[in-house]
Amino acid sequence: MPFEILIAEDNEYTAKQYKLALEKRNHKVVVTKDGVECVDHYLNEAKYDEFFRKSKAPPFDLVLLDHDMPRKTGADAAREILEARPNQRLIFLSAYGNGIMQKLADLRDETVQIVQKPFSLSFLIKKIEGASIRNKIINAQDANVLTVTQDSAAIR
Repeated sequence: MPFEILIAEDNEYTAKQYKLALEKRNHKVVVTKDGVECVDHYLNEAKYDEFFRKSKAPPFDLVLLDHDMPRKTGADAAREILEARPNQRLIFLSAYGNGIMQKLADLRDETVQIVQKPFSLSFLIKKIEGASIRNKIINAQDANVLTVTQDSAAIR
């Protein structure tokens, strides 16, 4: 099932890698270059949905956030997004996982997760898509699920 995904990533190369990998899986992807642009885009989509579709559901199935970005951190962007739509699923993609969770201690629940960098794109896809992709990866590896660091074909 394809997802609508919003990405906030200030590294252009990394953002392109995420976008290409996710679009190959038929997901609809919007990339923003920092926290301010991400929140602006998110709130515009939320207002559109509320006004025209009469829906207060999250406008995206998932928001992927880098943490260290210019103008607004991922944690600050997450707070604004969750204020608008408390049930929005967020995944931080960062090398600073423990620090992020400390900053967001009051928001920890099933909607906020962290994927610690470095990771492979196949690991990210598994995290996003859940059990359906996990079963395919297990079958493709002869019942051995590779960890992120063991995946020699990982694009980082």
